Amino acid sequence: MLFILAAGFAFAAITTEQKKELKDIGNDVKEISSLVSKKKYDEAETSLKDIESRLDKLVKDGVPETDVSLKPIRLQLEKAKSLFTKSSGRGTVSFVKDVAPIFVAKCVGCHAEGDAKGGLRLDTFAAMEKGGARPVAVAGNAQASWLVQKLVTPNAQQRMPKGGEALKDKEIQSIMTWINEGAKFDGADKNAELASLDKKPAAAPPRVDVVKATGNEKVSFMRDIMPELMDTCGRCHNDRQKRSGFSVVSFEKLMQGGTSGRVIIAGSLESSRMWRLINGDDQPVMPAGNQTGITRKWYNNVKTWIEEGAKFDGEDAKKAFPTLEEREAAALAKLTPEQWIDRRKKETAEQWKKTFPNGEATVRDAGEFLIYGDVSAERLEQIDKWASEQADSLKSSFNVKETRLWRGKLAVFVFKDRFGYEEFNQTIHRREVPREVIGHSEVSGNMEEALIAMQDVGDAATETSPGMQVNVIEHVTGAFLKRGGSGLPDWVIRGAGLALANQHSKGNPYLVKMPGQAGEILREARIAKPEDIFGNGTFSPGEVGPIGFTLVDFMLKRGGPKNFGEFVRKIQSGSNAETALKAVYNADGKTLAQAYANSLPAGGVKKGKK
Repeated sequence: MLFILAAGFAFAAITTEQKKELKDIGNDVKEISSLVSKKKYDEAETSLKDIESRLDKLVKDGVPETDVSLKPIRLQLEKAKSLFTKSSGRGTVSFVKDVAPIFVAKCVGCHAEGDAKGGLRLDTFAAMEKGGARPVAVAGNAQASWLVQKLVTPNAQQRMPKGGEALKDKEIQSIMTWINEGAKFDGADKNAELASLDKKPAAAPPRVDVVKATGNEKVSFMRDIMPELMDTCGRCHNDRQKRSGFSVVSFEKLMQGGTSGRVIIAGSLESSRMWRLINGDDQPVMPAGNQTGITRKWYNNVKTWIEEGAKFDGEDAKKAFPTLEEREAAALAKLTPEQWIDRRKKETAEQWKKTFPNGEATVRDAGEFLIYGDVSAERLEQIDKWASEQADSLKSSFNVKETRLWRGKLAVFVFKDRFGYEEFNQTIHRREVPREVIGHSEVSGNMEEALIAMQDVGDAATETSPGMQVNVIEHVTGAFLKRGGSGLPDWVIRGAGLALANQHSKGNPYLVKMPGQAGEILREARIAKPEDIFGNGTFSPGEVGPIGFTLVDFMLKRGGPKNFGEFVRKIQSGSNAETALKAVYNADGKTLAQAYANSLPAGGVKKGKK
């Protein structure tokens, strides 16, 4: 197989003076180890900073980062920094001064309280340390850190910042060095906003007296005021935006007010600026210049709450209020199995009605599945049989003990033609789907959403259509693997479904053709490193099927179902692909990728010219 390395760009040749400077810098780097061994740490630190400055000047003056003379010096410098850090206990990169400003400028816009994409917050060190679906940084190992992998991936769709320019090499190097030096925090408060770490502490907010509710009040703050306050006012008045210096994310902050002073005065509507704003007595009228978002019931509740003394019936006035997502998750956690099923039935019926307002659905409600379709009842019965058999097989293969795989059942939508499937995607998911996509699954981490939707492609398998049984098995498997918001790569989800379907459809021409397709995809792909095939987003939706099917099949043959299952569990637990491969298959990604490529038709890994 041909892995074509990304082609390098042509740069002007570096000058003789620049070559001499690089040589001198290289010699100076070698001297660092001598200074460290003599415990001359101050001199070593000064020399390291001087070398960094000289390298930066060379790059600024036209020496490309990709120059063959520069890379080995960078590597030597990183080793010198590591030696210095281990021996002196000092870090050459400060989180507060060097790393936090990068996060504030490039990351916090999408990863902050109230708007944390992917459940990951990077607006405080404590939040970053907690991580999202997986740890952000592996102290001492930048290469194994999820953050670094997201910053340097060659795939623009997967690279962070999302939709923005890639970080500069110097910024990435600062982050990597900080991680390699132990990912330490050198500030005073891990919970402080990163933007404030290198600033003088602000004046202490005014002290407020919190009056606890007695239980005899007509209005409960936590039940009747807080949810709409957070969802409406909290969009502009939170710890990240804090418009007018005002945040409503906790009771204490609400009562402290903003730049204009306190906004709630217990017992006095006239003196409470928040009330005057939502009542239209003061300008600007809130929220957002009008009454949109405020219900009449909430308006009346706020009035009564202030008149009753603005009392607090929560546990801790300093504690941040739960977000909408957290409140929804808490509410879902309290549902009984019967309530989950009722909820799924109501939601599924609404989704069908929304897609086809005038079309009646054929419905089958049995076992694990709630099936809606515009096909016959007999067809739904056949699809239910295939889906149920696959669900039982998954329970056995993955040693699942739960009675049901999906809370409230898995909704299954079946469409007799392409129009219905595309209409569902446009109406429910608000997206277009490539012509080659004939089914998909959507399962959220808390199972608030759990569905698969498929075009009925008929039972005859061809080189362009897998047949409906394979379609069902693939997407039931996908919905199973997505339980718990696992974050598995697309190739694992699609590949596992197709590989398992192959066990029931040996000789299926659609699947038989895939190894050849996968080989062709690899020959045409511009992949920087062979191990990138294990990453997510390396291949387009149309390529993921052949690559995933053959890659999973290769891994099953190499280590059996048990090892593949363990690989999947490690990814679901937060490991990256490289770490999981080494732990389960005792080989690195590059070695396995080359072995996989050689297993395909016309195999043989060749590296393209750089």
